[in-house]
Amino acid sequence: MLVNLNQVLVAARAEDRAIGAFNIYSLETIEAVYRAAIDLDTPVIFAFGEQYIDVANIKIIAAMVRELAGRTILPMVLHLDHCQSVEVIYQAVQAGFTSVMFDGSKLPFTENLARTGEVVRFAHAVGVSVEAELGSVPFGHTESVLPEEYLTKVDEAVRFVAETGVDALAVAIGTAHGEYKGRPKIYHDRLQQIAEQVAIPLVLHGGSGVPDEDILAAVRMGVAKINVNTQISLAAVKKLKELCAREKPGHLSDLLYEAEKVMVEEVKGFIRLFWG
Repeated sequence: MLVNLNQVLVAARAEDRAIGAFNIYSLETIEAVYRAAIDLDTPVIFAFGEQYIDVANIKIIAAMVRELAGRTILPMVLHLDHCQSVEVIYQAVQAGFTSVMFDGSKLPFTENLARTGEVVRFAHAVGVSVEAELGSVPFGHTESVLPEEYLTKVDEAVRFVAETGVDALAVAIGTAHGEYKGRPKIYHDRLQQIAEQVAIPLVLHGGSGVPDEDILAAVRMGVAKINVNTQISLAAVKKLKELCAREKPGHLSDLLYEAEKVMVEEVKGFIRLFWG
């Protein structure tokens, strides 16, 4: 069944657990996330990023997720990820998304606060939860140690949550989207300071490549949602390369199914780590 973030993250934070948010942009990615969640009997978040609109129709994606989620009583969230356009947020809500992320992290603090507040008022009126982000979680290949000025400021986090009414806050504590050039430095002290003063569920973006011990420590401190994409994509692409290197690669449908099976196992690995 489809639910919003509040219906799964509040309990997850209270229980020192986290729910995986896995990127979807095709039937195979959707089915992989669904199959993993069903096999492990755990809640899950389908995360469709604004950047995928050019390769996947938002209404069709929503319809596929709704069809699968309607087959189970397991709580599942259909979440719009990293969206900078309010118009796209409206489209997602109309399509049936139960949660949205307005990403104003590149905006000045006061503008991010004001625009996020507007999104919250609209979304809450129709039962949709809202995630926002403070600080900088960069995209692409990145150095393993990010400068401290990238991190979420504690005082800003407290004010932002209080004034916007946002449901979940993505914090910058040293992670990045994409591949790391070395072991990432996670600023656990900053996360602890934020968690002590912010009661809502916290979100960790850039979960691929972060050591398990750092993930588990973050979950104990209040991170209840962890986004993962790169590691799952890399595993699927590796499998496809292996299959295509054979003398007779096979039919496209068979190749996609084999890639899907790899993604299922990758997603399961993360769910087991996050859920405990």
